[in-house]
Amino acid sequence: MPHNTGLSSDDLFKLRSMRPGMVVDLQVQSPTLKRRVKTEFVGIDGNRNLIFRFPDDNKWAGLDGSIYMNNTMIVRCILEDETGVIVAFKVKITIVITKPSKLIFAAFPESIQSHGLRAEQRAQTRIAALLIDTQERSDIIPCLVRDISNQGCMISIGRDAKGIRPAIDQELELLIPNSQGDDISLSGHVRNKKEDDTRHYYGIQFCAEENDVAKLLSQLLINTDNP
Repeated sequence: MPHNTGLSSDDLFKLRSMRPGMVVDLQVQSPTLKRRVKTEFVGIDGNRNLIFRFPDDNKWAGLDGSIYMNNTMIVRCILEDETGVIVAFKVKITIVITKPSKLIFAAFPESIQSHGLRAEQRAQTRIAALLIDTQERSDIIPCLVRDISNQGCMISIGRDAKGIRPAIDQELELLIPNSQGDDISLSGHVRNKKEDDTRHYYGIQFCAEENDVAKLLSQLLINTDNP
C-alpha cells in the first residue's frame, strides 16, 4: 500500500477488507445528474487504483455523463464479516475502460469514514501476546492483539515474524502477559484471515463462556490501562 495517502493503518486495513464481488454503493454527480447506484467491487490494482464494475447501463441509464475521468464519486460498502463497519470515502476517477469489460479505476481515498455495525463494539488495543497450539502445547508465534471483545479478537502477525502461521479453524491459546507477572490465557478458534503489505490478520472466536472471558477482560483492562 502507498505510504503517502495520509490514511491510517486501520483505514488501509479496511480497504484491504473489501472483497472482489462485494456490492458497493456509488454516489455520482454531474451538472445534470445526481444518483446513487449499486455495482460490484472488482479489486485493487497494486498500489494505484481501486477497481469497480461500471453499473449496468440497462438499469442505470445516463451514467456516462457523470462517471468519467477526473470526476469524483463517493463509495459506500459494508465490511460486516471482518471489521463490522459501514465505510464511506470519496475517490477521484482515474480512467474508465470498456474492454475487455467496462470498469472504473479510481485513486485511493484521502480519508475514510466508518460506523460500527456490531451490537457489541470491540476495544481497540495494541497488546503483545503469544500464540500457543492447544493440542501440541507448543509456542507458535508472537502477535499483537488489535481489538478485543467478550466474543473474540483480531490479532496481527508481522510478515517477517519467525514461527508457524495459524490455520483457519485451528484451536489456539492466546497468552497475554500482564504487569503482575500472571499471564492471562484466552482460548479460541481461528475464523478468518487477511493480509496487507506488512502484516497478516486473524479473527479469533473465543471458546470460553462469555462471563469467563469478561472476567479475564476486566483483569486485562486493569493491568494494561495507560493513564
